[in-house]
Amino acid sequence: MIALQIVSYGLCGKTALCAGIGKKLINSGKKVAYIKPLQVAGQDKRDNCSDALFVNEALELGESKEQVCPIHLSQEDLWRNLSENADSFSSRIKAACDAAAAGREILIVESPGGLKGDQVSALACFTIAEKIGAKVILLLSYPDGFKGDDFIQAAKKFGDKLAGVVINQVPESRLSAVQREASEYFKSQSITLLGIIPEARALAGVSVGELAVAMNGEIISSADKAGDLIENVMLGAMSPDSGRDYFNRKRNKAVVTRSERADMQLAALETSTKCLIVTGRKPNASVMVKAEDKKVPVVLVNKEINEIIADIEQALSRARFQNAHKLQTITAILDSRFDYKALNAALGI
Repeated sequence: MIALQIVSYGLCGKTALCAGIGKKLINSGKKVAYIKPLQVAGQDKRDNCSDALFVNEALELGESKEQVCPIHLSQEDLWRNLSENADSFSSRIKAACDAAAAGREILIVESPGGLKGDQVSALACFTIAEKIGAKVILLLSYPDGFKGDDFIQAAKKFGDKLAGVVINQVPESRLSAVQREASEYFKSQSITLLGIIPEARALAGVSVGELAVAMNGEIISSADKAGDLIENVMLGAMSPDSGRDYFNRKRNKAVVTRSERADMQLAALETSTKCLIVTGRKPNASVMVKAEDKKVPVVLVNKEINEIIADIEQALSRARFQNAHKLQTITAILDSRFDYKALNAALGI
């Protein structure tokens, strides 16, 4: 079994990287398995492993929840297992990974938590890598910096298991400079730089359906577009004759308006709008007809504008990777920004 473990320094996109690399390997003819062997939950809460289940579905692996996300522990129980029952616990992890990998060539392992500021999750990551003999990709977020001693020490702790590092969330304007600086820096540290992933609003977005749930709203038209991604949010509150120019400033957006502002709603529908969020009553017939014609969902919400904005901000802060459009986005980004040749060499394939 060839095992590839994705570890993050902070919390910055492990699931997306697992799915993107997995899709590439499958498309190249490899038999791929995926597992998130350990889910760390709060003391009184069991996570439903939705990210892991999405990867399982997106890669068309057809495995059960129990196989892709087998072990659920609180932080306290994880520490107890790692410190008091280390041999037994690591054997349990190995057995779960072996079961997931049966009949496959490559097992992609998503690690729990992150190394930065979380000693328990960090110990779990090192334990998993050691027990299953995985090659490791270490993912870090550009805003966290990539020249810190703590990060380098964490990376080097994996020893020859480290396949390389990936820097995520790099602003488009900084891509060339970061590529140059990071290449030189990691070369000086004898660490392979596998990729630079730019900021992509699509990866940070939420779907129309997720927003509707967050706002306790009702989708009253084009509900079949509930999976479309929203990358921006705009308020419809300017004069009518400037509306179209205003709304043209941002693409793939949700527009929040009061129900009586049909002028703003119609102006928004002439631009790249993914949904209309309307407070109060249903928009007038002309708006609904145009929305149906453009196949733009209308979400009716019985709240004040400030409450809606708060709901949207909270939804964006909790955005997950579970969306087919996001998988397409990360796959395309990795095709141009990730060194698959270096990864294949590290994996021996």
